[in-house]
Amino acid sequence: MISARVFIFVFLVGRIFYELVLSKLNDVQRKKPLPEEVSDVYDKDRYQTYLNFTAEKKRLSIKFKVINLFLDSLIIFSPVYEYIDTWCNHNSYLAYLVIFAITWGIEIVVNTISSYIETFGIMEKYGMNKKDKKEFTKDIVLNGLFELIISVGLGELLTYIGEHMAVWTNDFSVGYVKSIIICAVIFVVLFLVFSLAKLIAFAVLKKQYKFTRMEDGPLRDKINSLLAGSRKKVKEIYVYNESKKSTRKNAFLLKLFWHREFGIADNFMNENAEDELMAVLSHEIGHLKHKKNLLNFLKYLETIAIMVLIVLLVVNPDIILSITNWIRESFHISANNYNLIIIVFFNIYKPVSFLSHMFNSYVSRTEEYEADREAVKNGYGEALIRTFKTLSSDELINVYPHPVVEFIEYDHPGMYQRIKAINS
Repeated sequence: MISARVFIFVFLVGRIFYELVLSKLNDVQRKKPLPEEVSDVYDKDRYQTYLNFTAEKKRLSIKFKVINLFLDSLIIFSPVYEYIDTWCNHNSYLAYLVIFAITWGIEIVVNTISSYIETFGIMEKYGMNKKDKKEFTKDIVLNGLFELIISVGLGELLTYIGEHMAVWTNDFSVGYVKSIIICAVIFVVLFLVFSLAKLIAFAVLKKQYKFTRMEDGPLRDKINSLLAGSRKKVKEIYVYNESKKSTRKNAFLLKLFWHREFGIADNFMNENAEDELMAVLSHEIGHLKHKKNLLNFLKYLETIAIMVLIVLLVVNPDIILSITNWIRESFHISANNYNLIIIVFFNIYKPVSFLSHMFNSYVSRTEEYEADREAVKNGYGEALIRTFKTLSSDELINVYPHPVVEFIEYDHPGMYQRIKAINS
């Protein structure tokens, strides 16, 4: 039987190959002339700038993909897991912490170097970076701490569940009713953990940016008039200091459970016309007015299917037990290492998650078209198109992606398809 080490390595290589194929498709697409709908986004010089910018980012991405593959392979095929298992006295909790500390530390170093080169090398070269070294370090630390807290907390929780499942199920000898109860409790706990992660992510965002309440006045009144009739209420409207980090212009709806806020970049407020801002906010309000349809409910089928599968596996555990034994034998360890177990099960599930990702992206794109129609209905269709074109040129966006790449990966329609839909 193939080793679990080789199994993980194949998926690592497969992921890079997949990303390179998509990148190649976009390279081919870029050689085609831009359609009429987006032909005026770039003049000749600006389009060459876009091509140069894209090429530099691609070279950097490939370089660090190779570095990550080398480091990951080094860990996978070295006896490091065996050493950690022995050093931790076959304690699964401690083993998870140690291997996570090693892999997380390497990831932080590599990603920081990559991000530094992209921010102060590429983005600054093309006039898109406003961060100084202090702001860059602050973002790296905050994002790193967030990942550390969530990954350690979730990993140790999954280790606890895995180590106690045999006890809770009397060595997996329970029936379907008790299995359903156990799995339901586990899902509730995981839901609470992910809810806590959302709260922490919200707190990190508030630390990374300064959010200032929009002043009362005609503009705020116009925004509130657009919100009239929406069942989902927006608690507050904020302007945040994006100009401290980049030249990006954005306006978004921040959702946290039942709490909703508008966030508007100060770059957008200061440099765009009022009707362009209203166009983007009309789009976001279109999301608020969205009524769930069959496609939205079908998205929950994946979660239900996972719950059913786990219930079946608890009642019939031979598959799980054989996979965990296979992992231990492949890595020559005595105790379960849940870092490895999570990786292997994630890769086994990858074909299903890939199909789910495509479906969810399709649903998301349909909702974006629906939200754009709200802006058109409010009389901001032309302003929305003008905004898309300006932002695309300013931020050097691919306005004409390959249709296969767009279908598989994009959760927002490409600019060509989006502008074409607004015009129609």
